[in-house]
Amino acid sequence: MQMQQQQQQMNANMAPAVAQANYQQAPAPAAPAPPPPQQQPAAPAPARQPSDRQQVLRHQQQRLLLLRHAAKCPHQDNQCPVTPHCAGMKRLWKHIAECKDQKCMVPHCVSSRYVLSHYHRCKDVRCPVCGPVREAIHRSHEKQKQMQALKQGHQQALQQNQLPAGSAGAQPPTKRQKTTNGQYSSTQVPYQQQQQQQVRQVAANPNVKGGYVYNKPPPSTSAPAAHSNGKVLAVPDGPKPQEDHTLINCFTLEQIETHIKSLNQGLQLAIPKLKSKCGEVLKVLQSHAHGWVFNSPVDPVELNLPDYFEVIEKPMDLGTVKKKLDNGVYRNLKEVEGDINLTFDNAMLYNPDGSVVSNMAKELKDRFTQEWSVLMTQLHAEEEEKRKNGDACSLCGCEKLLFEPPVFYCNGLSCRSKRIRRNSYFFVGGNNQYHWCQPCYDDLKEHKPIQMADITLKKSSLDKKKNNEVPEESWVQCDRCERWIHQICALFNTRQNKDQRSEFVCASCTVVERKQKNAPEPTSTTPMAEDLPRTKLSEQLEKHIRIKLKEREKNEVKTKMAENEGMTTEEAKKLVTDNGGEIYVRQVSSMTRTLEVMPRMKKRYSFKKDYPNEFKFRCKCLILFQNLDGVDVILFGLYVYEHDESNAPPNQRAVYVSYLDSIYYMRPRKMRTFVYHELLSSYLDYVRCKGYSTAHIWACPPLKGDDYILFAKPEDQKIPKDERLRQWYIDMLQDCQRRGIVGKMTNAYDLYFANDKNDATVLPYMEGDYFPGELENIIKDIDEGKNLSKKPDKSGKGKKDGTKKKKAKKGGREGTRSGGLDAELLAASGIQPEGVDVRSLQEGGRDYVMSRLGETINRMKDNFIVAYLNWDGQSPENMVVPKDIMEYRAKHGIKVLKP
Repeated sequence: MQMQQQQQQMNANMAPAVAQANYQQAPAPAAPAPPPPQQQPAAPAPARQPSDRQQVLRHQQQRLLLLRHAAKCPHQDNQCPVTPHCAGMKRLWKHIAECKDQKCMVPHCVSSRYVLSHYHRCKDVRCPVCGPVREAIHRSHEKQKQMQALKQGHQQALQQNQLPAGSAGAQPPTKRQKTTNGQYSSTQVPYQQQQQQQVRQVAANPNVKGGYVYNKPPPSTSAPAAHSNGKVLAVPDGPKPQEDHTLINCFTLEQIETHIKSLNQGLQLAIPKLKSKCGEVLKVLQSHAHGWVFNSPVDPVELNLPDYFEVIEKPMDLGTVKKKLDNGVYRNLKEVEGDINLTFDNAMLYNPDGSVVSNMAKELKDRFTQEWSVLMTQLHAEEEEKRKNGDACSLCGCEKLLFEPPVFYCNGLSCRSKRIRRNSYFFVGGNNQYHWCQPCYDDLKEHKPIQMADITLKKSSLDKKKNNEVPEESWVQCDRCERWIHQICALFNTRQNKDQRSEFVCASCTVVERKQKNAPEPTSTTPMAEDLPRTKLSEQLEKHIRIKLKEREKNEVKTKMAENEGMTTEEAKKLVTDNGGEIYVRQVSSMTRTLEVMPRMKKRYSFKKDYPNEFKFRCKCLILFQNLDGVDVILFGLYVYEHDESNAPPNQRAVYVSYLDSIYYMRPRKMRTFVYHELLSSYLDYVRCKGYSTAHIWACPPLKGDDYILFAKPEDQKIPKDERLRQWYIDMLQDCQRRGIVGKMTNAYDLYFANDKNDATVLPYMEGDYFPGELENIIKDIDEGKNLSKKPDKSGKGKKDGTKKKKAKKGGREGTRSGGLDAELLAASGIQPEGVDVRSLQEGGRDYVMSRLGETINRMKDNFIVAYLNWDGQSPENMVVPKDIMEYRAKHGIKVLKP
């Protein structure tokens, strides 16, 4: 039993397959080597050489993979076709599952338990022991999925085309893979041979590229068939098709060069390598005959230099540089170079020209320039070699590009929509669209089908995964120079290259070809942001934003020129715009949707004959682009729901700003708020002219790790707090008040909960809003007899923040809203609070649901914003604005007119 439990733990801790290794070892601190067998003490060993260290790492990786294979292999002893070590590893695995002896003399027992323990605890994605193993297993998963998809597609194609199973035209296409010597192999390897190769490749090939590789197959005498969506596509002999799968072909020659320049970030060194390389140069300077002068900070008191800090604004010395270098303060070469130069520049600035110290500083600076030049030449040569060999991206020079891990939400009934914890196990199904955490998976019935929105699943069909994957940007290889580029750097569209056989030419080779052909203009008709379909709404928004942006830029250019005498208009404009390109706004989605009233809400208020069972609305998505370095980049997204006059109250003529999202790449960055406010203001101006009466906004920022629209954001982009986001909306609406677009501005609590006669049917019922879900929860509590006398937690804190509620004293009473009656006595007496019984609600009693909901949102009522729009039928009392708004209108001559 003990062995079975340990075997289950081992299977849970390690990923579920063995396949070809395809990884790149990242520079990271090595895991400790396993302790030697407990035998006679050995004499102190000399320092381990790098080659010995690599050998230890390879042995540890081999041991992990072999043990994993032994734990899963179904074959009997000496019958495994994958590895001849299977039988021995099975015996070892069975032994270590039961062994607790820390001085066990069985060969490989102690070291195997050590490396398994390290693998279980290790969380470092760049660990040289665990990282390659995890990546190899991940590659195995992907390979198995691809093989399974190809097999399914092949079977479907055979059924559709009635091809014999052994026909040559049904063979899957070959695909080049990178090997250890930089060559490429297109030979198809049987699956068992792939498993045999896996252990050897993980140990012997630490430089195989990770990530997904999309590339052409090599020329073949018998053109293999390609599979796409289950159909067999004939692949003709001859040159590969030149298709527009990269946006590079949509750029002019100047735009391509700008794009290449924007990606080239110079030399990017890891912190350990930065310490090593710069430390060598620093050692030369400090050991120089004059180095002692600059090795420690200047002491003005000891040297009697009272004006030193008046002349030198930022003191620096080589000792401080070394300390910062050792502590990992520097992040790039420019910072190190700047501080070393600053050391000598300060000395030459303070000491007169021709003095001893000034001459020493000049001599050492010349020596530094010489040494630094040699170092840069060496690093550039290494960088170029890495790009040629495919170890780094040919355009950006970076190796791996890692994304923030995705967030998965549980689809189980027990914890619906809750996030699945990082590093925990979960189950997926339906093409990775649906997820279940471990407890919800355990609750599923084995033979009961799982009904989802678009698919029916079975428990046995769900795959087990661990939420510890770190997504990596995929790669594509140029068919001209054969260099490797990140797909995002190449602007390459993998989804369009379904059969992976299209020709791809990188940006650098495209520039060379264009210049040779004297063809600076784009060669592709793929639509850019400017070419996307336009609507009346997008036209109005884009025109309004461009006009306001030009006015703002014009004023700032004048300010810059006034502050800097002699500055030309072009120079000032360049500073103001920060090389930001044109802005485009497009409406990319517009669909009619229906929101059904939830069952409990519908049942409770069924006596309201005029309350509808569903609300139809128009869902629109607006996207803002900006051309940055030749690339149209999405910077802002907005979803709005429009309920027109055909809807019944309370949604009639209402607009709901559902959610918006942005990233900070706009140039200049300080214009972000201005542009986004102008877009929202222009949209409200548009809908008021269409006859919409109110705008509803729930100022609710996303939780950390959640994303409304744009799922991959910069790491340093902050998420606004409730107060900041609410003020952001209010500032925009106040500007709309000044322009006469918006009249009265209030909140949902003051508007709907002040009158005791109102019931829940007066609340706007919008998809994704706070009220529908909370109303259903309160009604459910009423139906089940829960929390009828319990006041909600007004502090906004609960069990999530670790607070514990004090237990009620024995014999104590729990107060209620109506007068402090004991909850148990109240329930036993059969008396219910006013409005709980639907009959009392029909007779005009106060709605308990509204009372309960009002107490819940009272502390955050300002987050539920309601703005009255200045449309043709708006009542005068809803157009009342504060005094300062009226004064602003009078001062600027703004007349509020009906549309």
